Amino acid sequence: MGERQLEGKDAEIRRIEMEEVENAKAKAKQFIGFRLEAMDVTKLALLRPDGHPGAYINPFPFANGVPEHVQNDCVHWCLPGPVDTWNEIFLQMMKKWHDLPKE
Repeated sequence: MGERQLEGKDAEIRRIEMEEVENAKAKAKQFIGFRLEAMDVTKLALLRPDGHPGAYINPFPFANGVPEHVQNDCVHWCLPGPVDTWNEIFLQMMKKWHDLPKE
């Protein structure tokens, strides 16, 4: 089994998001001392099947109506998981920014 790839609408949405991030970063340069960064966790999320559990782990979860029980997204609130890992990575990035010269 190979590496999972982002496909279809998900790939298109990510491409648009990345374009908008780059546009926002370019505009942010006009403000002295302002730094805008975004952490793309797409590939990290693809490596973790628990990256986003809940109803939306399946495409169109309510296409056949709303089921009596909907899976809760407990990973984000109750358990250490991907979101905690992303927070740790982001914290390390911020610590490195402190030492970089202002643009």
